[in-house]
Amino acid sequence: MRSGRRRTRRSVQVSSSERAVGVLETTPVFRYRDALDLPRSESFDANPDLPLSVCVEGPGGQREFQRSTPEFLADPDNVGLFSSFAEDTIVYPPAFFVSARNAVVVGARTILSGSGFFFNDDSIRGGAQQREFINEFAATYSLIEETGLELVDKDGGFRLNIGSRKREQIEGTTVVLGSAEPSNYGSWIFRVVPKFQTLRWAAPKEQLRYLVWCEIPAFQEYLEFLDVPEDRIIRLYPNDCIYELERAVVPSMRNNQAFLDPESVALFAEIRDKLGKRQEQGTRIYISRVGQSQRGHPRAMLNESELVERLVKMGFQIVEPEALSVAEQISTFSSAEMVVGPSGSGMFNVVYCHPGTKVIDIESEPHWIHAHRCLLASCGLRYGIFVGATLDQDFSLYHKPWRVNIDALVSRIEAWS
Repeated sequence: MRSGRRRTRRSVQVSSSERAVGVLETTPVFRYRDALDLPRSESFDANPDLPLSVCVEGPGGQREFQRSTPEFLADPDNVGLFSSFAEDTIVYPPAFFVSARNAVVVGARTILSGSGFFFNDDSIRGGAQQREFINEFAATYSLIEETGLELVDKDGGFRLNIGSRKREQIEGTTVVLGSAEPSNYGSWIFRVVPKFQTLRWAAPKEQLRYLVWCEIPAFQEYLEFLDVPEDRIIRLYPNDCIYELERAVVPSMRNNQAFLDPESVALFAEIRDKLGKRQEQGTRIYISRVGQSQRGHPRAMLNESELVERLVKMGFQIVEPEALSVAEQISTFSSAEMVVGPSGSGMFNVVYCHPGTKVIDIESEPHWIHAHRCLLASCGLRYGIFVGATLDQDFSLYHKPWRVNIDALVSRIEAWS
């Protein structure tokens, strides 16, 4: 995510005039429908005339993965964020992709159908889970995404408020690569990049176009080394535009809890083999958030400068991922024998570490530990959780200033080295 002159991407040509009456004119109310409940298709082009279909990756059933426990949970200041961790099972739906004709994309990943429902790149089953999703979806400020869909009845019916957004018609077949939190680097790693693995079995020989949010240089760099030609990209602007697609292909979010499935792990290993390095004995890196704190991020480690000074004396390399290109980040993480850092998007680059790499994840809040543990456990890493202390324990705010017990952390590093 190197700063400097941004390269401009040329989007494919789309049309916004002479629109036929379609989904938005004929469907007043939309209700959520699980993508896995759509009619089944056996392959990418088995029935191109079917308006909506879902193709499920074999063997097609529920997927289960065992999540290992961290090698240690260190809480030197008795903060009490976490009591203990046990080995548990992560349950996923099967991976899938949906093919939809005359589909409308609103927000980052929500697809409207003329049949009166909407779906996305996930499978949300069970009455309680769906009610929770609908309640969050209907929130004035949704953490899921901003779609313009407004709740209009108690049965979960939504009406679209287009507002000032323009409408673009796109001909042909377009892959919808949006997902939740489209501008977040960590989200891009575990939600979006693995969709390319789905496309390998879904449409290995197709020349596709891609609707994707890629407004930061890091995402553009990813698309380049994932072999997405510049002239096949359509930029996704969720707050400015609604996209009417002649045919949409929607790959599922393979890892909705951030536990990478074996196919995703293999994809990141392939990228590491292409752009990374062998693990270098004795290489230890610290993933710094000093720059982000100086730029005003509310989750600032108040004594990080002191910690950095101590770690430099111990031979650590200090790394600010946002100052590096993606290729440089992959090279840096793949070479490391030990990675230490406060939780955050930069730490998601551990997907490029070699199995067995030691990782100390420093957590200061309770909100994200499930996803962080999932990622670390799924990559075959040796990991431990170290707890920092916020100035107070009001976690209704998601990001708060905090401190780490430097002496205790240094002792833990020395004992684990």
